[in-house]
Amino acid sequence: MVTALAGAVAALLVFVAQGIVAYVGLLVYAVITDAGLGGQLAGPFLVLLAGGLGVALAPLVFVPAGLAGEAATKGGRLPLKLLIASAVAAVLATIYVAVLAAATDVPTVSTVLACLGGVVAVLAPTTVYVGVAHGVLHTSWIWRRLQASASAVRRI
Repeated sequence: MVTALAGAVAALLVFVAQGIVAYVGLLVYAVITDAGLGGQLAGPFLVLLAGGLGVALAPLVFVPAGLAGEAATKGGRLPLKLLIASAVAAVLATIYVAVLAAATDVPTVSTVLACLGGVVAVLAPTTVYVGVAHGVLHTSWIWRRLQASASAVRRI
């Protein structure tokens, strides 16, 4: 439970950071092309939107993908967990974006591009989720081993 919570918080922070980077990129693009900047609240609103979307995506994408990677490897190596979790996250993101696009009657080409964008957007947070969850799990295992060793030494 603690591993999933720590991973979800880390994934949320990465997703919000991606929102900030996207806003800065859009701001630079607007300045270079002499387009409108979107007003004073554009930046905070975009970051708030990314945070809200990240909160929704944590239980819908990051946690299931991380749990699938953990279950498939049964506590195995981190690279294999990352590979499986990234694949599951990519599939889930594609499904969610395609359903949303179909519900809003978006053209096919735009749907494909949105699905690709969704896949790209969830890969970094999923990687962070799996890394943090793996690290917390590994750290707790080491901590238990140290406590068992310390109690064994005290008995002597």
